[in-house]
Amino acid sequence: MSKSANTSSKLSLLEQTVHFSSSESMNEIKESVNLVFTSPPYWMIKDYEHKDQIGLEKTYQEYLDRLNLVWDECYRVTKDNALLAINIGTKRHQGQFYPIGMDIYKNMEKWKLIDRIIWYIPNALTQPNYYTDKLPDSKFEDVLIFAKNYDYKHTFNKIRVPQKYKIRDARKNNKHPDGRSIGNVIRLRAYRPPPIKKMNYHQAAYPEDLVHFILKSYSNEGDTVLDPFVGSGTTLKVARHTERKGIGFEINSSSDVRTLIENRINEDWKPMPFAEMDMMRGEVLPKNNKK
Repeated sequence: MSKSANTSSKLSLLEQTVHFSSSESMNEIKESVNLVFTSPPYWMIKDYEHKDQIGLEKTYQEYLDRLNLVWDECYRVTKDNALLAINIGTKRHQGQFYPIGMDIYKNMEKWKLIDRIIWYIPNALTQPNYYTDKLPDSKFEDVLIFAKNYDYKHTFNKIRVPQKYKIRDARKNNKHPDGRSIGNVIRLRAYRPPPIKKMNYHQAAYPEDLVHFILKSYSNEGDTVLDPFVGSGTTLKVARHTERKGIGFEINSSSDVRTLIENRINEDWKPMPFAEMDMMRGEVLPKNNKK
């Protein structure tokens, strides 16, 4: 394992830095960030064992207001052409449905929504027992893409895969030399922790390949990526493997959490080929029976 620079308030290793403090005030950041990618805590879901954590507010609006403080801080520490990408799903509490992503957008004060990525989750959990026969299972989450303006001068690397039926495609403008774009709907299995709690996982962690898709699309090697809710450190792990400099904030500074993050950043990882995220993977083109 690589050596780390470990203090009571900061962990640094392999060009990745974690500040153990609230992201509602990120005064520790001195440089300008290129991309923010995170998945915030859900409201009334999980206790992260810290008195100042976000997610256990008495009202939903208080929760959204505290998230706004984080988004405003992200705005302050990022470059003019930076993007903010938020992975979020929905929540049902006491029967009421909360479209958290929509509400984050409606409450956002500075950032401008410019796109939406759909993460299709084939192994998503079924509805709780009460709703099993009343509602369809939820099979996707959003990644909302925000910019500081509408000039579209941000970094963007369109992800392409070999075009399986290139010869049969009559559209000239669809025959890109680098292949076909996989689009804004991607297919990835969700991370599922083992049944017994171990220190090498975090139950709310998103898969590394989702991070890879976002970092590859909206940043370049050498860029600085920020995760204001770094959790187990998955974003920084992928940042390390893709030659990005990562900064994370985690409010829980316990020794267990520190060890978890350090181990995660140090883990080996091999990215999934982007073709395997393609929703058209394995699709068979129907025969043309036109006479």
